[in-house]
Amino acid sequence: MWLWIVLAIVVAAVLTAVVILLVRRRRRRECPQIPYADPIQLGTEPIPGSALSDYAQLSVGKVHEQGARESQQDCFTVSPAEMLEEHGLFAVVADGMGGLSDGDKVSQAAVGAMLDGFMSAQTEPGLMLPGLLGRANRAVNELLGEEGLSHSGSTLVAVYVRDTAAYYISVGDSRICLLRDGVLYQLNREHIYRNELFTAAINGTGSLEQAVNHPKAGGLTSYLGMGQLKYVDLPAQPVWLRPGDKLILMSDGVYNALPADELVQLLEQDVSQAAQAMADRIKEKNFKYQDNYTAVIIGWGKGGDQT
Repeated sequence: MWLWIVLAIVVAAVLTAVVILLVRRRRRRECPQIPYADPIQLGTEPIPGSALSDYAQLSVGKVHEQGARESQQDCFTVSPAEMLEEHGLFAVVADGMGGLSDGDKVSQAAVGAMLDGFMSAQTEPGLMLPGLLGRANRAVNELLGEEGLSHSGSTLVAVYVRDTAAYYISVGDSRICLLRDGVLYQLNREHIYRNELFTAAINGTGSLEQAVNHPKAGGLTSYLGMGQLKYVDLPAQPVWLRPGDKLILMSDGVYNALPADELVQLLEQDVSQAAQAMADRIKEKNFKYQDNYTAVIIGWGKGGDQT
């Protein structure tokens, strides 16, 4: 008697499991697939025959506006055109922290130190940007002094293009993006508190809801002006450029005003037209608290102003 009861329970359990499995499979089939872009094929080698040919195909567009702020705390520079053949192209954007004092002086010190270092640097391409960032951090720390650390600061993104290889480095929440075949890819990781909250949630010491909704989730966790940098985003290999690619370095005043779909639309133009269109579009929106906004657009192809 007990044997039959046990057997019946086992059979019922198996049938229940089969039914659940079939239902789950059906739900999976009925659930629409979420469209996604294929992972970007950055590659580890340049495309044969894709050399920049004396850099004649490189063009640069620039946006640099004050917005609704009382002062301009963004700073940027692009290396002189006469240095292209021998040294390549260097560009940097620094966003002084508006909530702290002297953000403009910090961003200017960082950009100036990096450009001065680039003008005299003689090192391997892969070591160029780490060396320049170290120089910028020392300059900022010296400017602020021990008592001024963490009372002022700046984010920083920089790109170095040598032949078809684009190296980049970043600190803070400014962005470096690549437009390729109509898709905009963010290359660098932002150093903001939200990422630490997500890590805490993954490790079971926090929640995903807190990571999304925390009022200070967007706060910086690494920036120039804090003394020793906590995080630096540095890729293991460069991005090998392809014809038609565009790199954009931008402060948060740009990407907070222009969502990705608008940026793609604007960046489809040549770099000079894209830069002007970005500035015009932000002015048209006329946000009451529009931050300073700065962008450098580097294109491989015809159009735009040479550096």
